[in-house]
Amino acid sequence: MKQKKEREKEISQWPWISMLPFGILAGYWGDKEVRITAISEYGFQTRLATPATAEQKNAPWELAFYDQKTAAYQRILLRDATFLKEKEEDFDVVYTFATEQDDYRNAVQRLALQYGQYIRWKMEDDDAALAEEMTGYPAEQDAFHLESLEEQKKVWFSDIGKETFTALQNGFAESGQPGQPVELALELDRPEWYKAYLSMESAAFFDAYFRRNQIPDPPLFHPDRLYIGNAFCPHLAPTEEELFALMDKACQESFAVTLVFPFLLEENLPETQARLQHLARWCEQKTKNIELVVNDWGTAHLAVQFPVFSLCLGVLLNKRKKDPRMAYKLGDRTLFEQNSVHAAFYREYLKEEFRMERYEWESCGDTSTRKFPEGKNSMHLPFYQTNTSQYCPLYAACTEGSRGAQVPIRECPKFCERQAFLYPEHLRMVGRYNSLFGVDLTVLKRTGAMLELRGVDRVVVNLL
Repeated sequence: MKQKKEREKEISQWPWISMLPFGILAGYWGDKEVRITAISEYGFQTRLATPATAEQKNAPWELAFYDQKTAAYQRILLRDATFLKEKEEDFDVVYTFATEQDDYRNAVQRLALQYGQYIRWKMEDDDAALAEEMTGYPAEQDAFHLESLEEQKKVWFSDIGKETFTALQNGFAESGQPGQPVELALELDRPEWYKAYLSMESAAFFDAYFRRNQIPDPPLFHPDRLYIGNAFCPHLAPTEEELFALMDKACQESFAVTLVFPFLLEENLPETQARLQHLARWCEQKTKNIELVVNDWGTAHLAVQFPVFSLCLGVLLNKRKKDPRMAYKLGDRTLFEQNSVHAAFYREYLKEEFRMERYEWESCGDTSTRKFPEGKNSMHLPFYQTNTSQYCPLYAACTEGSRGAQVPIRECPKFCERQAFLYPEHLRMVGRYNSLFGVDLTVLKRTGAMLELRGVDRVVVNLL
């Protein structure tokens, strides 16, 4: 009894660090992945919901320590882990182990130093300063904002002109594959563009589109296809009258048409069903098939019932890691080059279940390392979506003074026609309607970049 008390007193005097986040320290006890609840240079503790068996107590230990400098885990096999104590508490059983391995002690010291620095930076500084300390993020540049989205576009598109789009269009023949020419498409994604396109000759409209987006020397732009609709906000879809007028005009001017559907709100289900039926009738009358970009599985299940529709996997369903701060991320980023669509069995499922063989992608990051899957791939540029809210942070900010006070919107006043969220210029991002977007000008600015888009058979331009 005396020896037990002395051992408990010794253990209690160890310099414990308790309740470390699971993400920075993981434990593997035999075939169990367990939570390390406390750690010191001399040993560590874990807990189980039920008492461990004798076999489990003798199972080998391995700990994985996260290193902030390398953004990787160091795995340490504990060859001398010694079971010291078992203590039953109200809801679990706590186990204490000791070890004298030097690599374990060094890892604990490094973890304690890095975690202590993180807590100090988190408490004393803002998120930008924390990111600067941990990743080299240029926090001082956060103070530089431009006055408006128009000013930002002037900076972003300052090197974009007639020659850029001429090179872009000329690059199609070189980057396309035999029998599969690369299409050029323009996306009309809000009421301003619907009304302008319906009221103008197409050549005049394309010229006005680029000039309004702060490109003073616009190209002689003639796309092969028009994308009509908004992938992110249900309130920015064209009315039914506008939709059929847009489709009729596009067909008369020999433009192919792709219709873009946003995520499906339950309250919009009857309207969406009726619209799909009306579209199917239009297709039958015109003896045409049209593409639909779907961003919700509910819409996909509704649309696949009509054989006149060809479905495309929209960017809200074709998920991948996209963020303007990715350049500051530490560690290996090669896994970001692929997502679920690169799996052949998933593409086969999409084809069999939804007749879906085209996938919508966005330009984000170095296109030279991008791997596109087999099938038909559309590349949207230069903007890419990072976040979309079912409600609208812009509406909340304009009406309540806080973007966090979001509520369902029944009647949308279209604040996004006049307002946008602005961010530090170096991040190259903007908050438009219910979403956040980054801008990637790689393809537009780099000579010959179209040649890097092998596997892409369509490029979709949208200047927001």
